[in-house]
Amino acid sequence: MLALLAVLSFAPDFDFLLVAGFDLPMREFHRTWSHSLLSAAVVGLLWARLRPVRFASISGPLVFLVLASHGAIDLLCTADAADHGVMWLWPLDTTRYGWPVLVPIYRRLAESPFTAGGALLFTLLEAVLAGPFWAGGRACRHLYERLTA
Repeated sequence: MLALLAVLSFAPDFDFLLVAGFDLPMREFHRTWSHSLLSAAVVGLLWARLRPVRFASISGPLVFLVLASHGAIDLLCTADAADHGVMWLWPLDTTRYGWPVLVPIYRRLAESPFTAGGALLFTLLEAVLAGPFWAGGRACRHLYERLTA
């Protein structure tokens, strides 16, 4: 179950496959629809409706939160929002959002996350940063279960 959620947490970056596979301009496709809250909501709703029985413990809202957390971390790792920020409100708003809060950390790892080596190191950084999100989610779930028991 955790492996599936870990892969799912990086799913928004699979838009790189479209960019590379179809030779599309990265600026127009990366961090757009795949990083939006609408996309996370649609996938969460589809998961809730179609999920396999063996993954019944993974709820639609959890899938939404996992996907949305990827966009949230990317928002904090954006050196230039106008150039490669996250379109979190796509398609209602195509403004690219981002704040360079974590840029000094990833710049110590690699000059750019848009190279093969930089992307790998940046992915590892995102995995480490996701830890507090997961811990907070688990703590909230535990508290909820105690309050409703």
